Amino acid sequence: MEQLGLGLIGTGRIAHSHLRALADYLPARVNSVFDVLPDRAEAFAQQFSIPSVSPSLEDLLARTDIDAVIVATPPFAHAQPTIAALEAGKHVLCEKPFSLSVPEAEQMVATAERTGRFLAVCSARYRHADGARRAHELVAAGELGTIYHARSSAFRLRGRPGIDMFTDATWFIDKTRAGGGALIDIGVYQIDLLLWMLGNPHVTSVLATGFQGIGDPPPAGVVQTVEDHAVVMIRCDNGASAVLEIAWSSNITDNNAFLVFGTEAGLRLNPLRKVTVSPDRKPVEERLLPEEGPESRGFGRVTTGFVDDILAGRQPWTSGRDALEVTRVIDAAYRSIATGRAVEIASIPRLAESLER
Repeated sequence: MEQLGLGLIGTGRIAHSHLRALADYLPARVNSVFDVLPDRAEAFAQQFSIPSVSPSLEDLLARTDIDAVIVATPPFAHAQPTIAALEAGKHVLCEKPFSLSVPEAEQMVATAERTGRFLAVCSARYRHADGARRAHELVAAGELGTIYHARSSAFRLRGRPGIDMFTDATWFIDKTRAGGGALIDIGVYQIDLLLWMLGNPHVTSVLATGFQGIGDPPPAGVVQTVEDHAVVMIRCDNGASAVLEIAWSSNITDNNAFLVFGTEAGLRLNPLRKVTVSPDRKPVEERLLPEEGPESRGFGRVTTGFVDDILAGRQPWTSGRDALEVTRVIDAAYRSIATGRAVEIASIPRLAESLER
């Protein structure tokens, strides 16, 4: 069996998720890890029986038994190791959010295309869920007619990283290190899924609002500079629209929904249901899949799917170009929150124009 040699850059909390997905997964072998905290890297390697800890990023990227790397560093540290790995001839799976700035994201995509390496991003994790995959198949087959709108509403009751959970990771609530709050942390998944269902169009304008101050205040000595709740309204160049409602912290339960609106039928995810209208104008709802538990939502499949795609010589679903569009939307959303006005994305240079500068 052909086996993909992997290197892991960063050994924090999300790295554990990748290694759990790869446990006993024969097509892949993690041959070395690197972390700026050597003691953490050593403990991680021992926990997951990884044979080597590289003393530097350069040493890891120089290894001939590594074909691809997973960049599992915090968001503010994604660009440099991703670009270095691509320049070293390695394929890359980068954690979400892709980048904290549009120019950085453009540079990452440009480097992948210049070096001929595959670049995938974990912001597309939710595409691997059973319901999402089946829904996209129906959309692509034209069974819903023209897709003109999609909506995602996802509310945690109390789930602020650094306050309510992952209390050791207070960087999540520091805008300079995380880029933002609920929108960029978990909304990134939903934006990718919304655009995927709409056919990956170019987003032309974004109007957004944000709110902070839901739940107990941060503990002493910790300052929160990011939003708990955000609403994003999106207009696309193919005439479609989308709305995202996302919250780390709220006083709402049992109202999460992902909806796809077509001219012939609609979809509601988890459980996946198709809605049409009978000749006498009554609703007809067909359940296509059962309700999904954690095992079928595809969180770890972004890792194993990356391995499979690289071994097959094809671009993974989770492409850097798609992640670049998501980055543009998030950047525009935060600018809209700051100004209180809609932001036109058409004025931001496309990748090809940026490369000419």
